[in-house]
Amino acid sequence: MGIRKYLKPKNFKIKAKSIKFESVNFMTDLEKAKIYVAFVKLLNNHFKHTLFKKNLYQHFINHCGFMAHYNLHGFYGEYFEKAANYHYNVNGYKNPMHECSGNLNKKSSLSFSEQFYSIYEELNGSRDGLGEFYDKIINNRNYGGYSDYEDLDRAIKDAFSEYMEIWRDELKKASRVYSKFLKDENIKELKAKKIAIKKEQIQLDENTQEIEETLTIKANKVTTVPTQLSLFDFAS
Repeated sequence: MGIRKYLKPKNFKIKAKSIKFESVNFMTDLEKAKIYVAFVKLLNNHFKHTLFKKNLYQHFINHCGFMAHYNLHGFYGEYFEKAANYHYNVNGYKNPMHECSGNLNKKSSLSFSEQFYSIYEELNGSRDGLGEFYDKIINNRNYGGYSDYEDLDRAIKDAFSEYMEIWRDELKKASRVYSKFLKDENIKELKAKKIAIKKEQIQLDENTQEIEETLTIKANKVTTVPTQLSLFDFAS
């Protein structure tokens, strides 16, 4: 389990920056700002379903190269199953069913810390679910008409990068706690060995003393052989 055990499930605190977005044909600067703020909130709450708003969904499928996956709930189920599982088990949040693959409410035997870590694990290096979502957001090149949304997409990428940095900081903290735990355990083990050696030495000393006392008692019980008298002794 390692450092995963020492992660503390919690929301993050990324602050939405004050960015001046450009109005374009199909989206005003205010609409862009709302999408950006909604995405930051989604990140801070680790992709909680109630925070995956329609404006986010439409921006992703219309301007970021994502497939629609039927509707908002289908999209959520495609990319955020790990997050849904985390919220269901750790926060007791009942998310709706995913039309394509059934109910996302699944009980897990993993600890809350491991459930929390599973979000980062899938984001980091995976090409499924959250990992695929992250890869498409970060590598969105704003081709064609998407260039009208370059400022918004750049803000979203920066927020996502900050989210990942916070994750790495949390893992470093957990690693330090884990290292301290291992150090403390080693100290406890050495102390236990020292106590065991001391007890063994005391027992050896007691055994040695007992043997010495037994030998002394036996030596005291040995009788002296009488000296044989000669004729000269009687004559005197």
